Amino acid sequence: MKRSKPKYLEKKWKKCEIYSGLLTPFPILVRLDGRNFSNLLSKFEKPYDLRFAKVMVESGKELMREFNALFAFTFSDEITFFFPTELFGGRVEKINSIISSEFSSRVSLRLGMPVSFDSRIITPSGNDVWEYLAWRQEEAWRNHLNSYAFYTLLKEIGDRREVQKYLNGKKSDELHDILFQRGINPAKNPPWQKRGIFLHWKEVEFEREFDGRIVRFKRRRIVENWEPPLFSTDEGRNYLVEILSQL
Repeated sequence: MKRSKPKYLEKKWKKCEIYSGLLTPFPILVRLDGRNFSNLLSKFEKPYDLRFAKVMVESGKELMREFNALFAFTFSDEITFFFPTELFGGRVEKINSIISSEFSSRVSLRLGMPVSFDSRIITPSGNDVWEYLAWRQEEAWRNHLNSYAFYTLLKEIGDRREVQKYLNGKKSDELHDILFQRGINPAKNPPWQKRGIFLHWKEVEFEREFDGRIVRFKRRRIVENWEPPLFSTDEGRNYLVEILSQL
């Protein structure tokens, strides 16, 4: 015979689920960051590996389809999703746990090794989406400079701690000079390494022949932009406004 749970125990322990009742307004941005990826990806090409970038893109596209994200922006082991409509009733605990676990499992399967991502929710309003992306893209540029500087100096010095100590606190223009002095012009590196990769839904027109007639129709597809504009510019802002107009 199945035993019923005493009601007082249920009430007691439900109160101890301290974040279960925490809700977020929408729209939201959800940013995922990889944990300990510098060690996990030791066998991948440094400072950037196209194979890993494609893993992030394909995993991101799957989550966009699964949870109806309007767009995603990724660089290195970071990805941000934009959810315009309510998800899981707005429950913060559930959004963070499910989005991070779903993405972690997809990346793990593609890499053939267990990896994990943490998750955080950002609640934008007005121009905040544009400003947020401009900020993360600036971080992508700094990450690009720091990664190239680190692995360039590592070949010279051979000691990771010494390189990290030397680069600690260096500004972007200083990192740029370090590379330029060694014959590396960061501006000539692939755009996706400098600016990140942007994924978004778009209506794409197709043509099919049916009973001797050409029939045109539209379907929504996820577009991969490996050369996104700078979001800090008017071009980048207009680009994002066009995507947000789909709401």
